Amino acid sequence: MKFDRKNGDEMEYFNQIPTDEIISQIKEAPIQFSEKRLDAIPGMHFEDYLNELMDKHHCTTGQLIIRTCLSKPFVYQVLRGERVPGRDVILRMSLAIKATLDETQRMLTLAEKGVLYPKVRRDAAILCCIEAKRSLEYTNLFLENHGEKKLL
Repeated sequence: MKFDRKNGDEMEYFNQIPTDEIISQIKEAPIQFSEKRLDAIPGMHFEDYLNELMDKHHCTTGQLIIRTCLSKPFVYQVLRGERVPGRDVILRMSLAIKATLDETQRMLTLAEKGVLYPKVRRDAAILCCIEAKRSLEYTNLFLENHGEKKLL
């Protein structure tokens, strides 16, 4: 196990290393990892990640409000970190900005809302729509046609 990097490089190291490698390091030597690496893992808040994804996917706040059918004050509160949205609202935002599956799962994780699980019928339907790059409107129709609760 390699713990020889200097602290200044730690954050950059964690941004570049694959998640399974970090898990492997933890499994191999959990105490060493916690003593030498845990504090170097960069923290991120849901609102920071959402703002980052909006920039990456070229989605303005106005577009997010329109595409999600959420109120303007609510969206601004979320973007400022004053409120954490529920799971379905996060999924609506994800579909609205056309986030990837990995990005969606990370949003759910950061908000502590539980990732999409493919053995749950509704989650599997949503996973299909995210992977197929479908819109929120399409996803709601798809869910309804399959007897599942819509996101709106």
